[in-house]
Order: sequence, then C-alpha cells, then structure tokens
Amino acid sequence: MNYKYALILSTIFITFMFGLALPLLYPIAAFTFLNLYIMERTLLTYWHPRPPMYDDKLNTKALTTLQWAPIMLCFFGYWFLGQP
Repeated sequence: MNYKYALILSTIFITFMFGLALPLLYPIAAFTFLNLYIMERTLLTYWHPRPPMYDDKLNTKALTTLQWAPIMLCFFGYWFLGQP
C-alpha cells in the first residue's frame, strides 16, 4: 500500500512542480492515474478476495502532504514564468 501512495505522491508533486514549464506532464499524469485505477480495480476484482484492512493514518498523512502541492505549483510556476 505504501508503494502505491509513493507513486501517487511523486506523480502529483512532479507534475505540479514542473507541469507549467512542461505541459505534456499533465496528460502523462492523467494516463498514470487512469492506469493505476484500472489495475487496482482489476486486481481487487480478480486477485484479492478481500481488500486488506488498513487504518486511516497512512491516508491522513498522504492528504496532509498533498496540501503542499498547490503551493509548490505557485512557487515553481512563478519562477518558470518569470524567466526570460
């Protein structure tokens, strides 16, 4: 489970930090999330009989970390757009 959260967080942060300079990152991130969604649904349907039980600590930590992504977008976007 922590590997999936790591993939999601790294994709979001890289896309938000460099997406304004490289707009191709937004469709790549959308494809990544679509692929992750389809694979998770397929694995839950055919591979795992019951989803594993986790508490909400990992989810809460990921959501608090994601709050920094728009701030990074503002700082890096201002820097990218300010360069001649």
